[in-house]
Amino acid sequence: MKTTDKKSPGISAFMSAALLALALFSWPAFAGAGPVPQQRFFIGAAAGYFYPGQSSFRKIYAGPVLPVELQLGWTLNRKISIFGAARYLETSGNTVLLVAQRPEETHALHWRLATVRLGMNYWLWPSRFTPFLGAGFNAGFYKEKWLDAALATAGMATGFFVQAGGRYRLGRRWHVLAQLAYSSLPAAGDGLDHSVNLGGLNLSLGLTAAIF
Repeated sequence: MKTTDKKSPGISAFMSAALLALALFSWPAFAGAGPVPQQRFFIGAAAGYFYPGQSSFRKIYAGPVLPVELQLGWTLNRKISIFGAARYLETSGNTVLLVAQRPEETHALHWRLATVRLGMNYWLWPSRFTPFLGAGFNAGFYKEKWLDAALATAGMATGFFVQAGGRYRLGRRWHVLAQLAYSSLPAAGDGLDHSVNLGGLNLSLGLTAAIF
């Protein structure tokens, strides 16, 4: 099987948008706003845009992939926080045969991926805007379904992620969150692709709230 070669957003355009979004949130860091006492536990939600790292995945699922995420974290001190997150995404695509004799034979596909992420963030300095660097491990549970046939593939993959971003303080409890993450999630493949990587780049914006 081979994917349809639909046009997908270029990596350069994605990176430009990602860097622009992070830059817009970075300027308040130099405003000189001092830190305020912070609660130790926080919860948050974010949504964004996912750019798959695997070229064959981008060809099959050429439409935009828009994940959503929930986070729960614990601030150990002003420099270190640990967090757990659950991310979900789904999209649709099509396949065609490798041979060109029957190009009309396509099959509709539906893909979904639920990922659990555990990681740590290092906060560079306290301010109204606080940037961070982070890393951790992720486990993904995926399912691909052929909509016009009784076929489905499901499995689990594990890997790692690295991320960078920042949060902008709106008040004592609320923050706007912006982050850019790269994930690696290798999994066993089918057909010509003996292995695939379900990871990629993810740009997300969201809100976090201190609980207590």
